[in-house]
Amino acid sequence: MKTVVFLLVTLAAYSQPLRVYSEFAQIDATGKVTAPAEPREILSPAIARNAFSSFQVVVDVPEGTPFQLYVAQNPEHAVEATLYRENGGVLTRVEQPASGNGTQVFWMDLWTARDAPVARIKVEPQLHVNNDWVIYPIEARVVEAIVPDTGRFSAGRPAQEVMGNYLCNRPDASIVNETRSVFTFRERNAQQDVNLAAPVKDELLKLFGSCDAPPSPDPEWYLRIRDYLLRLPQSVR
Repeated sequence: MKTVVFLLVTLAAYSQPLRVYSEFAQIDATGKVTAPAEPREILSPAIARNAFSSFQVVVDVPEGTPFQLYVAQNPEHAVEATLYRENGGVLTRVEQPASGNGTQVFWMDLWTARDAPVARIKVEPQLHVNNDWVIYPIEARVVEAIVPDTGRFSAGRPAQEVMGNYLCNRPDASIVNETRSVFTFRERNAQQDVNLAAPVKDELLKLFGSCDAPPSPDPEWYLRIRDYLLRLPQSVR
């Protein structure tokens, strides 16, 4: 795989053919974000160890334009990166390079090992299109947090519901669903957060808000909960 070649390529009417968003951004079939109005910029995300971190990658090129998508790392194999093609919420695993033509949305799953060093690493989606390269620069921060082993939770519940049930001591009525989807992977990631939350449950409930409050209409609201957990020093855990 080629790595650093060109950081920018201009396609007619497509000024940003490669974009990366959080797992919670709502993206339509044309690759446009429908919510929130101002999605979080993904440049230096914190990622926990013994855990998955997920992002959505949009390849936005004219219909009929073939492309190949890679995930490059420095150092190599710093994380285990898996790509899935999104289609109506269903995720289908694809081998790298992921090929296609026209606009498509991918789910990028990063698994960070328990013994990974606390460090900054480069995890860069790279798009090969029209005999050129577009690179989306991400310098991920592997933090001290180590997620306790997570059981099987795959009913596809929203992250706010998963955390709310834990903080508000509501019964868990999830059912196992083997389908890989955006919804089941979001729940999996939220359960990782729950497993980090025990030492700071009372403080986290204050940040979460009233147990009777309706879910926030901002799909990225939940990121404030994850940010809080990943900033905690290891001594608190």
